[in-house]
Formats: sequence, structure tokens, C-alpha cells
Amino acid sequence: MNYHVSTISFEAADGFELAACVYTPLAKTANKKVLLIGSAFGVPYQYYKHFAGYLAEQGITVVSFDYRGISHSQQGNMPTEEILMQHWGELDLEAAIQFIKSTYSPEQLYYMGHSAGGQIIGLSPSSLEFDKVIIAASGVGSWRLWPGLQKYGLAAIWYLVFPAVMSVQFGDFFKSRFLGPTPVPKNAVKQWLRWARSREYLFTPEHGIDTQGYRNIDADILALTISDDWYAPSQARDGLLKHYPKCKQTILNITPASIGVKKIGHFGLFKKKQEIEQGIWQPIANFLNQKEGL
Repeated sequence: MNYHVSTISFEAADGFELAACVYTPLAKTANKKVLLIGSAFGVPYQYYKHFAGYLAEQGITVVSFDYRGISHSQQGNMPTEEILMQHWGELDLEAAIQFIKSTYSPEQLYYMGHSAGGQIIGLSPSSLEFDKVIIAASGVGSWRLWPGLQKYGLAAIWYLVFPAVMSVQFGDFFKSRFLGPTPVPKNAVKQWLRWARSREYLFTPEHGIDTQGYRNIDADILALTISDDWYAPSQARDGLLKHYPKCKQTILNITPASIGVKKIGHFGLFKKKQEIEQGIWQPIANFLNQKEGL
């Protein structure tokens, strides 16, 4: 193993302590490139360990962390009932960027946002620091963008299923495998549902979210879409990409057949398989290392 793994923590501006993991290349292979991973909704940082190790072996330092209210960062100085999804971008992602800058002084700063992690980038004031961004299996969550009859199934989930399930779950956390393996603060889910019912998701002015940061980001973006990913179809991806007008955008569409597997789905692109490494991880590494042949 040509990298070292360590668990650390850092504080957000409001004092909330966030748990994280760092994958550091050994000295002979290390460079001044650092990639930050923004997790999917309800997904703990260790889910990305194989992908992070893969990049570390190629000389890129990788930092993954848990948002407030999630897994190792579940408890802190903000009451759980006050945690919103926007805090993950405005406070937590911002804190991770500041930690990386002060600790590593990277020459190149990268970001990989999976699902929800790809949606909250521009909420962090320091997202302007990113040189390259990977948006993986991500897009805006507005049900209107889903193809065909799928949009009505998703609308039923947003308006009926989730509220019904939430009403019979007691406490401050919502539990659903649909959102990932770990419980999620209820108010974060409620905010997400409000966004998802809106035509422009979090970018809808009525939500009062400052989204100017998205328009100011000037980075190279690789948007990776999986054909059998029901959570993030290409229409939703394009609905997100339009909010990055200054960015040079490259789209990578992957089908299971194209890399020799039966299925990938929303969570399969980070599972440790030779086909996934060669067909998904290597193109990402090529993008980050400026190699030809995505």
C-alpha cells in the first residue's frame, strides 16, 4: 500500500467538530495535489475508502469527511433539530477547504461531489479555490426533470412517501435506505424535500439561498453519469451544470455494458471492482492528472 491513512477532525467556523479521514501518498509518490470528497446524502466517509486509496496511490492526497449530523460527525454544538442541508455546504464544506489550505497548501485543489455532494459546492464561499471538480452521479433533485413516467413516481416519493414515513419516525433523525446507510437529521431532509418539490431545486429564489457562488466558480468540471442510475438521470445532471456558466465542462456517460458489468447504479461507482477501477476511477484520475483519453 503506497499511502498512509489517518483519522482526524477539524472545526467549522461555528465550532462544530467534523470527523474526517486523510489518505496521504508516501513521500516518493506524493505531489501537491489534494482532492476533497463531498459525500452523498447519508453516506459516511469510509464508503469512499477504496476510491480514495486508489487516487492516493497515484500521488493525490485525499480528504473525506462526514457532514454535521452524519455518522462520525453526528453530534456537535449545533442541536440536531437545527441542522439543515445548506449547512453542509456553507459551513462544513467550507471548513474542509480551509483545513486543506492551512494544512497542505496545495498547488492544485480538487473536489469530487457524489450525489448531494455535487449539489452543495457553490454554497461554500471558498469553492472558488477548486481547480477541478468531479460531479459524480449528481444533479438537481427536481422531479420535473426525470424522464417519462419516472417523474410521477419521484413526485409521489417527495410529496407522499417521505412525509408519511417521517411522520411515524420519532426523534430528530430520519432513517431510510433510499437516502443512504446512516440516519440523517430530519430538518436536513425536510429542506431537501422543499428544494426537490421546486422547479429549480435549491436555486429557486423563494428558498432564500445565496447561489451566486455557483456562477463564480471557474474550474474544469467532469460530470459523470451512470446510465442505470435512477437517482441522477442526465436531465437532472444538465439542470445542475447550467449553474456553472464559467466552467469548462466535460460529460462522461457510462453504461454497465461499456465496462463489462451487469449493473452500477447510484452507489456502485465506488465499489472496489477491477472493472470499476478501470472504467470509472481511471478516467477520473486521467482528468485530475491531465492525461489524454477520458
